[in-house]
Amino acid sequence: MNTGWAVTGCGNILKTTDSGENWAIIRHNDGECIDLYDILISSQGTLIVSGDQGTIMRSVDNGINWSEQTIPDAGRLYDLATIPDGGISAAGQNGTVLVSIDDGISWTNRGPGGTGYARHHFWKSASEAYVVGFNMFHRTIDGGNTWNQLEEPSAFGLSEVYFVNENTGYAVEDFGFWKTIDGGENWVLIQQFSGIDYRFRTLVLDELHWMSVTSGEGSELWETFDAGQNWSIVYDRNSNASHCIIQNGARIFFGTEIGDVLYTDDLGISVANGVDNLAVFPLAPVTVIDKRPDGILFANNQPNSGTNNETFYRSDDNGYTWYVPAETPGIRWVTDIGFFDDQYGAAGSYQDIRYTHDGGNTWGNASLPPDYRLINFSFPAGDRFFLGAYTIVSGGGGNLYKSSDHGVTWQVVEGGLPVNELYLACVNFADEIHGFVSCYIDGIPGLYKTQDGGFSWSPVAMSGISGFITDMCWLDENIGLAAVPGSDAGVFRTDDGGVHWTKVSETAVRMFSRGVNNRIAALDPGDYFFLESTDGGINWTAWSPPFAAGNPGGTGSVKSIQSIENGYVLGGNSNRLMVATDYTTTNIEETEGIHKNGGYGILSVTPNPISSYGTLKINLEKSSQVMISATDVTGRVVSTLVKQDFPAGIHEIHVDAGELRKKLNSGACFLTLFTSDSFDTEKVILVK
Repeated sequence: MNTGWAVTGCGNILKTTDSGENWAIIRHNDGECIDLYDILISSQGTLIVSGDQGTIMRSVDNGINWSEQTIPDAGRLYDLATIPDGGISAAGQNGTVLVSIDDGISWTNRGPGGTGYARHHFWKSASEAYVVGFNMFHRTIDGGNTWNQLEEPSAFGLSEVYFVNENTGYAVEDFGFWKTIDGGENWVLIQQFSGIDYRFRTLVLDELHWMSVTSGEGSELWETFDAGQNWSIVYDRNSNASHCIIQNGARIFFGTEIGDVLYTDDLGISVANGVDNLAVFPLAPVTVIDKRPDGILFANNQPNSGTNNETFYRSDDNGYTWYVPAETPGIRWVTDIGFFDDQYGAAGSYQDIRYTHDGGNTWGNASLPPDYRLINFSFPAGDRFFLGAYTIVSGGGGNLYKSSDHGVTWQVVEGGLPVNELYLACVNFADEIHGFVSCYIDGIPGLYKTQDGGFSWSPVAMSGISGFITDMCWLDENIGLAAVPGSDAGVFRTDDGGVHWTKVSETAVRMFSRGVNNRIAALDPGDYFFLESTDGGINWTAWSPPFAAGNPGGTGSVKSIQSIENGYVLGGNSNRLMVATDYTTTNIEETEGIHKNGGYGILSVTPNPISSYGTLKINLEKSSQVMISATDVTGRVVSTLVKQDFPAGIHEIHVDAGELRKKLNSGACFLTLFTSDSFDTEKVILVK
């Protein structure tokens, strides 16, 4: 009664020994983001876990040790169930229903097959079972040897199936449910467009009294006393989804997509959280992370809508733990946070500026004109803080602003800059003296430079960039990087003070974060990966952090990034923060004849060498967003062949050798496949 277990996205397993009031991670993911979806205790006391990529895990010692196996072609295994004769089953993609009669050691697929996937299944007896989901509403009366489709589910599919007595059962979908009163032979659709929406899991307390959680547009707890005819909401977490609800004694547990383990002893009148999330609005992404020179970190998350303030966090240990400080800037839609030293800094949102003179313990109020909006800060010297801003007045425009009193007041900078004409003005200083302002005037990117600390500015006759620049990173007065997300997107580099620019990566980015030893990160918020350069922006490598998505089976994205001494702190959806650090590992050579990733990745490039056109064949173990890039022999990204979502399976990608040769200095390149949790590379020879 006191000991329990829970599973999470990205492969963590949690355990409680005090009835759910506190939880500890007893198994961390191993770096590869394989989501776990369900856990049960078999009739023999064995822990069974199901997950992505056909994963089944088993523990016979209360979670201390785990054995793991992968069931070929099973895909995601969303749901586990016990069979009345003592067996276990797991249901998921591809119409799979796996059955084990030896306590989870071996499994046989007895599912109906097809293209649908199961969200839930229920065994009424050892021979009679029901499975529902997307394109699935099936019944078997012979233990899974044969299946009959009962009805055609809606376009969004069915969420769950359950019986409250021998004859009465329910199969739930959005805005309604199917009901049987003859033991499952016949089903009638009852639509329900008021009250509870998006019902996902139901806990049956008795035939009339149920509690349900919702998934999709809210993580709510609802209650009915008349078998679902009327519902009342008893709790709202203000996040996106709850995917489970169970009862242990008198205590009811339900989780959310942001990692909560909520419980109630009084049917939802009071709700406690065993794994508390700091967020006031937990659904919101972490959009900005910054740090003081001494390494103290600050971050904020942003609600999707409304006028409420965001949640503002602080970390004093390189991002491993976070807390909400006693005083925050108190503004919403924070655009940028920055510090000159360990005392003086600023945060901004729209026209609202907050300054701090004590390292972020307290914040004062400043502002821009009402029709101006902050883009970013730069702090080259204690008496010179700068910010770029644009105007929302018809016709566009913007200005560079300067503060000489540590952010208390701000004035428009002239000194050669066109007043009210710097649309999308972005400012960045390489040092105390040399700085740059980018802008976009009449559809043409522009650049201004200062060599006296920002007192006077002159235009730079730049070439090589056609799109607008959203961020810059200057390593010194000559070497700089520009982030371009729009037209002719990519990362651009200059080594002559911004006169000539060369594209060094085809990947669209919007922001940079500079670390030590010329380490630079580049990111387009919302993508599932970020780029890293360790040589001052010449070569770039893509990394895919194991962020879980808001819903099971999805791909989590990176919203913000901040360099720390030996890695990065990353912000993601649903109030997620992650620390990524460097560790030296031993290289293990592949066994000859065995393809990496178990046969998944790049299968072939044909022909190779390529003279005109070729075909790149890839095999995906699971559905994912896919990016395929081409790099030259120095590691410079020269082209992005594809960037889109693909389902699991084998796909062929067109390769134009002529277009690649135009961008290369040699007759060879490397094609790299990036998915949400893996990558693979193949060398290609290009001939005329």
